[in-house]
Amino acid sequence: MLAQRAARHPQVTRVLISLLLAILVAGILSGWQALLRAEQHQSKARLQLETDAIAQQLQTRFELQAQALQRLGKRWPSHYDKALAWQQDVQALLDGFDNFQAIEWLDSQYRMRWIEPLAGNEEAVDFVYTAAHPNYPILLQARDTQTPLLSNSFELLQGGRGLAYYIPLYRRANDPTSFDGLLLGIFRVEVLLGTLLREERNYQLSIDFHEQDQLLFSHKTADTLDQGWTVSSPVQLGRNTGFYITAMPTSSLLASSTTHLPLLILISGLLAAVSLCYALWLALLSAQRLEALGASNRKLQQEIVRRQSTEESLQRNQAQLKLVLDMTNYSHDALFIIGMNPQELVYLNRTCWKSLGYSEEELRQIIAIAPADIMPDVLAWSSELRELAERGGNSIYQQHVTTRHGKSIPLEISVQHLNRYGRAYLICVGRNNSEQLEVAARLQELSQQDGLTGLYNRRYFDEALNREWRRLRRQSGPLGLLMLDVDHFKAFNDSLGHQAGDDALKQLANAMRGTLLREGEAVCRYGGEEFAIILPGADIAQCAEVARHLHAAVKELKIPHPSSQQQWLTVSIGAASLPATEQDRPESLISLADKALYTAKATGRNRSVMSSDDEWPD
Repeated sequence: MLAQRAARHPQVTRVLISLLLAILVAGILSGWQALLRAEQHQSKARLQLETDAIAQQLQTRFELQAQALQRLGKRWPSHYDKALAWQQDVQALLDGFDNFQAIEWLDSQYRMRWIEPLAGNEEAVDFVYTAAHPNYPILLQARDTQTPLLSNSFELLQGGRGLAYYIPLYRRANDPTSFDGLLLGIFRVEVLLGTLLREERNYQLSIDFHEQDQLLFSHKTADTLDQGWTVSSPVQLGRNTGFYITAMPTSSLLASSTTHLPLLILISGLLAAVSLCYALWLALLSAQRLEALGASNRKLQQEIVRRQSTEESLQRNQAQLKLVLDMTNYSHDALFIIGMNPQELVYLNRTCWKSLGYSEEELRQIIAIAPADIMPDVLAWSSELRELAERGGNSIYQQHVTTRHGKSIPLEISVQHLNRYGRAYLICVGRNNSEQLEVAARLQELSQQDGLTGLYNRRYFDEALNREWRRLRRQSGPLGLLMLDVDHFKAFNDSLGHQAGDDALKQLANAMRGTLLREGEAVCRYGGEEFAIILPGADIAQCAEVARHLHAAVKELKIPHPSSQQQWLTVSIGAASLPATEQDRPESLISLADKALYTAKATGRNRSVMSSDDEWPD
C-alpha cells in the first residue's frame, strides 16, 4: 500500500528522499567539522605550548647573559685603568656565551673606548653617541636611574638589526658621583634567535620574532602551512616587554596532532546515507514501473483513438492547404517566401513567374544561377534582408525586376519576418507600383515648376542653389548666378494688359531655356518679372558670356514695348560668381548678384553688371 502511494506521487517521494539525504549529509558534515575543529584546537594548543617554551628559553638565556654582564660591570672599579684585565674578563664571557655581537665600554662622554672582539666590529671603533641616536634617551635613563636597560631594536653600524643592553659603570662602588660611562652588550637579532633555533626540536618550528608591529626575524620551514591561524607568545628581555614570537603551523605538527578519524567518519557516514537513500530510490522505481505498466495499457488504447482523429484532421488540413495554395497562385500580387540560414527561395506563387514571362522551373533556375538577371540590385537587397531577419519585424522595399523581354518593372515589396520551428522566414508580397511612382514623380515635378512659364519655381531655386553649393564646395569649384529683371514691366502691363505680359514672360522663358547648354544649369522664376539662372562651375567671365547671349536672345524676340526708349522689351542682368567654401554661404552669392542687378537698373537698364561693378553693354 505504501509503495503504491509512493508510485502515485513520485515527485513528492523524490523530494522526501532528497530531503532525507540532505539532512543526513548535513548531519555528517556537521560532525566532521566538529571533529576537525577539535583537532585544530588540539594543534593550536600544542603549538602554543612549544611557542611558550621557546619564549621562555629566550628569556632565560638572555637573563643569564644579562646577569653575566652585570657581574662584569660590578668589577669595573678594578678594571677602569686595566684594559688588559678587562679584555681577559670579556673574552671569558664571550667564550661562555656565543651570541654576543660585541661587549663595549663607553666613557662618561659616551665615546667608544674599548670593544671586544674587534674583528667584525671595526665600524664601531671611536663611535660617539649623540642626541640624534635613537638609543640616546635610553642611555641617559640608564645613567640617571643607575639601572641596566635594554634598548629597542636599531640598525647596527656593523649591519643588521640589533639590541643594546646598557649597564651604568662607577669607579667607586655605589657612588653615583663616580659615573664612568656604560658597559654595553650588543646582540644581533638573527644571532640571538638563531642560537636558540639550532636545537633540532626548535628548528622544526616556523616562527617570526616581532617588536611591536615590526618583524625583526623570520624562520620558515619547508613544510610551513597557511591555515589562516597562528599563535603568539610575549617575550620580556630585560625590562623591555615590546617583543613577541608568532608561530605558524607546519605539516609535521599537524601530522603529529591529527588523525584520519574525521575523514573515515565522513566517508563511512556519506556511504551509509547514500546507500539508504539509494535503497529507497530503487523501491520507488519498482513501484513506478508497476504503475507505469498498467498506465501504458490505458495509453495504448488512447493512442489508437488519437491516431484515428489525427488522420482525419490531417486530411482536412491537406484539403485546406490545397485551397490556400490555389487562391495564392491566382492572387494579383506576387507572393514568395525566403528561408534564412541558409538564404534560399522556399516558395513562390504563380504570379511571380507569369508576370515575368517564365515558367516556374525557368524562374527557379535563373534565381539559383544568376539572380541579378531578374533583380539587378539583388546583392544589396539580400544584405538588407539578413539585417531584417536578425532584428525581426517588417519592412517595405522598392526594387526593380526584369521580365524575359528586358522590360524593367518597379515593385513595392512588403516583407514580414516570421520564426517557425527554429528557423527564420521572410514572407514577401510584391506589387507593381509603376502608376503610383509616375504620379509621385509628376507631383514632385509640379511642386518645383512655375505654373505660368514652365520654369523652375523659387522653391526649386533655393534647393538647387544649396545643393550645387555643397557639391562644388567638395570640389573647390566656383558657382555663378545671374539675376535678371524685365525692364519697365509694370508699364508694359499697364499699356498692353496682363495677358500680353504673361505671353511676354512665356517667350522670355523659352528664350532663356534655349540659351543654356551645360548640364546642371537651371532657369528659375524668382518672382514676378524677376528670374534667376544658376551656372555651376562658371567664373565671372563665363557669367558675362551667358549674359551676352541672353541679351541677344531677348533682342531677337522683338517684343514691342510702347513705354521703352528702345521700343522693344529689354532686360537688366546682375551677375556674380563665388568659390564655394566653408567660410561663405549661398546667400552671399545672391546678395552680390542682386546688388549687381540693382546697379544695372540704376545705370540705364538693358545691360549686364558683374559683381565687381564692371559693366558690359548690351
